[in-house]
Amino acid sequence: MALYNIGLGSIFSGVGALINKKPNEKWHKVLLKGMGQGALGGYLIYKSKNLIGKIEQKQSLKYSWFSKVVNSAGTSIVENASSNRNFWEKWHLNIGFNRLEFYAKDKFKIKYKIMPVSLLMTAYTAIGNKFELERTLQTGEIIFSSSDISVNEISTRGVTIGNILLLNNDSLNNYDLYSHEIIHVYQYYDYNFVNTYLNEPFDNWKSKSNTFHKMNDLFYFDMQGAVLRPLYLLENGNRNCYYDNFFENEAGFYSNTINCD
Repeated sequence: MALYNIGLGSIFSGVGALINKKPNEKWHKVLLKGMGQGALGGYLIYKSKNLIGKIEQKQSLKYSWFSKVVNSAGTSIVENASSNRNFWEKWHLNIGFNRLEFYAKDKFKIKYKIMPVSLLMTAYTAIGNKFELERTLQTGEIIFSSSDISVNEISTRGVTIGNILLLNNDSLNNYDLYSHEIIHVYQYYDYNFVNTYLNEPFDNWKSKSNTFHKMNDLFYFDMQGAVLRPLYLLENGNRNCYYDNFFENEAGFYSNTINCD
C-alpha cells in the first residue's frame, strides 16, 4: 500500500511537471523534481490512510481530523509537484465541495473555492436523505444517512459518492464503516493530479475570457472522477469477491473489513 501511494504520487507528478514545464527549463531536472516531491506527497497520503484505520482500531472518530490534515498536506504537495511548483507554494483543505486554498509564495493569502462536481454529488445525495451534522463536524466529511441503501439492488451499510458519504441509519455507530468509506474519499483526492494537467489550457482560456477568469477564481474544477470511476469499474471485471477490486481492497485493508467468504 505504501508503494502504491508513493508510486502514484511520484510517477504522475513527474508527468504533470513535464506537461507544465516552462520553456527555459531542462526536462530532466523538472522530471526529477516532480517525481521527488510527488513521492513525498504520496508518502504523506499513505500515512493519512493509516491514521484513518485508527478510527476502527481505537473506536474513535477523532482520528478523521488528524488524518485529514495529513492527507491535505500530501495531496497539496502532489498538486504542487504536478503543477511544476515548489512543494510549499500552495496548500488546500477540502470539506465536501468546499475547498480552502492557502497561498504561501510571496504574500500569504487564503481563497475559498467550490468544487462543482462535488457540489452536484452533494445535491444528488441530499435528495431524500438526512444530513448528519454532528458526524460531519466530527469527521470533516459531509455525511448523509438513509434507512435503505442499495448498490445494484444489493443492500449495503454505506456508499461513497465522489467525496460524499451516505450511511445506513443502523450503521452510524460502526467505526469500521467510517474507516472504509473515508478511504474512498481519499481515493477521490488521490487523482487530483489529473486537474493539474489542464493548467496551461485553463491559463490560456483565462487570458482570453473574463467570464472564465471569474469562474476560475470561484471554482476548483474537480474532474478526477472521470478517471477514477472507469478505473473502479475496470477493477470490477472478473472479480470473485467484493474485495477483488483494488479500490475496495485498499479500503478494506485500512478498515480491517476484508472478507471474501
